[in-house]
Amino acid sequence: MIRGLAWSGEGAITRTEISLDGDQSWQDAHLEYSPDRWLWKRWSYRRDAEPGKYAIMVRAHDEAGRVQPAVDWNYQLKHFNGIIPTDIEVTD
Repeated sequence: MIRGLAWSGEGAITRTEISLDGDQSWQDAHLEYSPDRWLWKRWSYRRDAEPGKYAIMVRAHDEAGRVQPAVDWNYQLKHFNGIIPTDIEVTD
């Protein structure tokens, strides 16, 4: 199970997608219900993973139609909303 949180700051999160192949393909992740549109929204994705290396990326969509961008890392650590890839390795 892969889990996380998404937040827009300008409206409700309406969708989250996950890529396990470094942005080559995207699948919808499960979004938990929350009555408050301004809170962080929990998401999860269940998959039986084969052994190997995976580049996990997740992007969020909000009610205004904005999609989290894939942009270069902001080393100043402010005003950054890009997707941060996470490399993992699944072993036997």
